Amino acid sequence: MAATQRQRHMPWFYYLANWVLRHVFRLLMRIEVEGEEHVPPEGPLIVAINHMSLMDPPLIGAFFPRDLEMMAKVELFRRPVIGWVVRHYGAFPVHRGEADLRALKHAMRALRAGHAILMAPEGTRSKTHQLQRGKEGVALVAVRTGAPVLPVALYGQENWWRDLLRLRRPRVHIRIGEPIPVERNRKADRRALQAITTKVMRGLARLLPPAYRGAYAEAVDEQVA
Repeated sequence: MAATQRQRHMPWFYYLANWVLRHVFRLLMRIEVEGEEHVPPEGPLIVAINHMSLMDPPLIGAFFPRDLEMMAKVELFRRPVIGWVVRHYGAFPVHRGEADLRALKHAMRALRAGHAILMAPEGTRSKTHQLQRGKEGVALVAVRTGAPVLPVALYGQENWWRDLLRLRRPRVHIRIGEPIPVERNRKADRRALQAITTKVMRGLARLLPPAYRGAYAEAVDEQVA
């Protein structure tokens, strides 16, 4: 997958990096992408992913059919080489573990311009590789802008380096679900935000095999039953 001409609004390095990454990832991994037909071709969009590995954002960026502005933890921007790469890739910083108003405002400006942004509703990587409880940042940005949320699940990349050491190419799955519409409501209360967060997380859980569903395993099992 690659961004189309009409969607190009990112720095030049974003497109160069994604071109290189696509070739490298295909060389090192067996990439399987499902559900591309669910991606709206234009308009504001919040892409919500599960987060297990540092590889997750570049994997999505390389194979998603639209340009993505990504939230990245502020610590990455402070590192000499990685900071340059992240900044020129078009990412914007977020302070984890707090209400980062500057990051939220940046996200909302991008959505109002009709762009797509990448967020991880868990807030940080899962050390167990299972879904953690979602935080309300995605829901807050969604209700403030009315942007739909697209759940995108990744799995198989969490131990990629171990597989490579064993001379195995890991099979990595990128599964794209259906967009979750969100009505714009600047007065949404905590209960409404929690309901949207739960819906998004359950959407991710349904895209994942049972072993990865973690905190949302029972909820998905109940819906299936």
